[in-house]
Amino acid sequence: MQLPGFQSLSGLSRKIYAAFLITTIIPSAVVGIIGGYFSLRALQDETLRNLNQEVTIRTQGLGRFFDQLSAQLLTMASEEALDALFSAIGADDQARKSAALNRLQREYATLAGYSRYVYQIRLLDHDGREVVRVDRRPKGVTVVPPDALQYKGDRYYFRDAFALAPGQLYVSPLDLNIEFGKVETPERPVIRVATPVAGPDGKKAGVLVINLHADLLLEQVQQMADARKGTAFLLDVYGHYMSRSPGGSASGFSMEPVDRLARLVPASIGRRLTEAEPGAGHADGWIVAQAPIDFARRELPENPRGKWRLAVAYPERELLFASVNLGVLYTALLAALLVTAIAGFVLSRRLLQPIAELAEETSAIASGDFTRRVAVKGNDEIAALGEKFNAMAERLQASAREGSAYQERLEAQVLERTRDLEQERASLEAVIEHTADAILSVDMQGRLHLINAAGSRLLGSGAASGQRLDGLWPQWPQVAADAAFEATRCDLQLQDRILSLAVTPTTAGFIVVARDVSQERRFLDEKRMLDRQMFQMEKLTTLGELAMGLAHEIGNPLAGMKAVAQAMQYEEDVPEGLMEALKRMEHEIDRLSGFLRSFHGFAAPQQLHPEACQLYDVLDDVLFWVRKDARNKGIAIEQNGTDALPALWADANQLKQTLLNLVINAVHAMPQGGTLSISAEADGARARIAVRDTGSGIPSDAIQHIFEPFFTTRSEGSGLGLAIVRKITEQHHARIAVASTPGHGTCFTLDWPLFGKHHA
Repeated sequence: MQLPGFQSLSGLSRKIYAAFLITTIIPSAVVGIIGGYFSLRALQDETLRNLNQEVTIRTQGLGRFFDQLSAQLLTMASEEALDALFSAIGADDQARKSAALNRLQREYATLAGYSRYVYQIRLLDHDGREVVRVDRRPKGVTVVPPDALQYKGDRYYFRDAFALAPGQLYVSPLDLNIEFGKVETPERPVIRVATPVAGPDGKKAGVLVINLHADLLLEQVQQMADARKGTAFLLDVYGHYMSRSPGGSASGFSMEPVDRLARLVPASIGRRLTEAEPGAGHADGWIVAQAPIDFARRELPENPRGKWRLAVAYPERELLFASVNLGVLYTALLAALLVTAIAGFVLSRRLLQPIAELAEETSAIASGDFTRRVAVKGNDEIAALGEKFNAMAERLQASAREGSAYQERLEAQVLERTRDLEQERASLEAVIEHTADAILSVDMQGRLHLINAAGSRLLGSGAASGQRLDGLWPQWPQVAADAAFEATRCDLQLQDRILSLAVTPTTAGFIVVARDVSQERRFLDEKRMLDRQMFQMEKLTTLGELAMGLAHEIGNPLAGMKAVAQAMQYEEDVPEGLMEALKRMEHEIDRLSGFLRSFHGFAAPQQLHPEACQLYDVLDDVLFWVRKDARNKGIAIEQNGTDALPALWADANQLKQTLLNLVINAVHAMPQGGTLSISAEADGARARIAVRDTGSGIPSDAIQHIFEPFFTTRSEGSGLGLAIVRKITEQHHARIAVASTPGHGTCFTLDWPLFGKHHA
């Protein structure tokens, strides 16, 4: 095969022409191949970096939005108005309920008006019925009236969110909004963020839900497809995806199973989109970049299915086409330069002027003036070269225009993104400055670098940048040591208040979020005390019901025993000692009957019959029943001042029951022997009666429960004795106190009114 025009040459001309072709084509081909290869690699690396940056910036922006939304949602879930609402519902207080509902409606309407992506804010009760609902419509924010509220207990997002613990967040799949059991028209794709709400008793009382417009995600996907001229994807954690192509619309909704990705990309690329780690890469002739979306990273429960993702992909051949075009331009330019340089030495003087013109125009083009052209007359190779030069200049000029337009688009995109970042930074600064929690930036040496308005109020007006934090918080060095490697939460006990701290380590120090929880802890302590009192009342009610049954079952046998004792007293030749025992038995049966009535008083308070009562006489009957048991155990009984004490104001039977329970407990506490001491003294209008033993004592963790019904430290005990004692003392306007040292004994002290000096 001969090249065109080669047969017209002969001799030296053919050799020169052949040498010209060889010395031009081979170097140009080598340079073109090498340049094209490295240009393709450089373009590929730059594209991967840009794609990774594009996807990462968008997912980070979405993550920041959901972080802010999650913080607002959790703050709303812990508001006092919710506790007030549930308390009013539990108490059936319509006035308080209406006030709490009005307050919540105002707050939710304000939040809905703040963000254009918020579609609905709803509070659902524990059955899934809407309690409060605020809708954002094109005409503005509206509060839904009570008669238009709906039942949502059968919706999956309510069940899934209610199953979480308070403080955790739930993010639903992206689907269409349902109203009154039907898809809302026009169709509105939404994504729901929800968290359980705790009632005043700490139990889950409902769910707080925010519906977001899906445009929040759809716009990002469409913008990414338009910017990168590729296919953009949104993949959720439920095995579905959505794709957008350049020039498409951000509206519309179509989530499909991920196994249908094969219609758009090869199978390996589909697996990379759904399974690979975040980042950019290329495989099977495709370039892919992806990054996860973090929804409220600290509050969401761990999801075994992973995270939502944004991704973009397009065929690698697009880069190859761009590299080939660039190589053609560089090859043509190099060929022209070589032709110009070689032709000046080998062609005749007739060709020198056109070649000089070519050299001059080439220099002008090399300096950036792509408007220059050559005018070469004739039909020889020089004229053809001039035409090719002009064609090359046209292509270079077109490429320069395209490059300038592309640079302008890039500058516009950079300017737009810079403006968005500035807006986000300003929004973040506003949130930090106006948040109710104190936010501090502390360096490694414990000096303050940043403090918001809430932090100034918390630390005091004297707190300023550069001040050492350990001067205000002495415990700060230990807190910093605990949070050196991972974020931590702790309470800081100061002299007059309690602070709740969330400390996050950074490369330069720590970010501290602090809140004064003194009042919250005080409310919690009061709530726990109220809960204990309510539990005590429930146990007393139960005891009262038990008492009524006991009184019925024991009353009849006691009546029979009393009849037998009375009949035996009328028998002849009854020994005097037995007669005395029978009388005491009859008296004790009467006392036990009275005890049953007082026991029954746990359900219905018994009528007291107070009178002047001598402590010594009451103790004589009490000790009669325990003296034998005490003697068998080697227990010595001592009395001090009991015979000289003035008369007490008391129901004799109930006072006897009180002392008998205390004395029996003291005897049981000394199975190996000891001393039972009963002392009494008058102090103004009241008497102080002390019952001491030298027994095993009461454990410190049990002493606060000993007066509760059914609580006992003895395996054979019923747990009712001391509960009855406290009830009798309360009915007599008396007081009882206990002091015990394990291993050294116990002392019960009664503060009892004297007769004639009491106040009913």
